[in-house]
Amino acid sequence: MEIRNLGESDAAEYQALRLRALREAPEAFGSTYAEEVDRPLDVIAAQLAGRGPGGGFVLGVAHLRGGALMGVAGCYREAGFKRRHAGVVWGMFVAPEARGAGAGGALLDALLAQARDWPALEQLTLSVVPENTVARALYVSRGFRSFGLAPRALRDEARYYDLEYLWFPLDAG
Repeated sequence: MEIRNLGESDAAEYQALRLRALREAPEAFGSTYAEEVDRPLDVIAAQLAGRGPGGGFVLGVAHLRGGALMGVAGCYREAGFKRRHAGVVWGMFVAPEARGAGAGGALLDALLAQARDWPALEQLTLSVVPENTVARALYVSRGFRSFGLAPRALRDEARYYDLEYLWFPLDAG
């Protein structure tokens, strides 16, 4: 398994996996396939290069070195003087055919390690739909702690979804 920082040259492959995630697990993300399908590759490339708001990074995981992406996860630092000690984990997805082999755990572990190296970053937050029990269990297994629930935070055409907020103190081992 290879985990690496994605860069500008990964934009097309990243976008394909991201769009797949939005199609196959629409309840797990705050964005939609329709919102992102026409997003220009140069915008995605800039995000992967850390040039978006808050900087940040996106990691990808592949079965083999140089192989096709089977999972992704991103992290950015909050903007603003009083919030820059905090980061946000976003967009984590592992393709169904790659689940159960440790890719998600390895990807999250690599993200936590890289976030710990970010100067003056003290904590991370993320949100998860509580019904996504596998993802939630992964986050909790790595030390994320619940701090709140936003009822009906997301809505698609058919239903509402709650979001549970979790945080991780980066100085906790």
